[in-house]
Amino acid sequence: MKKNKEKQDNATNELLLDIWISQLGLAGLTQHQIREIVGVDIHRVNRIIKHFKKLPRKYGSKRD
Repeated sequence: MKKNKEKQDNATNELLLDIWISQLGLAGLTQHQIREIVGVDIHRVNRIIKHFKKLPRKYGSKRD
């Protein structure tokens, strides 16, 4: 019974991390910034963010 609860908790945590990555991507952060904030591998971030359309930056501003 305990293993099932742990598996369910792990799956929930993984899903929440994916949602967090996608929300940060929609907010306009770079993949490198998302990786630093969430603390996951860059390949995981790329796997999720590659499905979003790239929006042009407004007024040529850069985020630091």
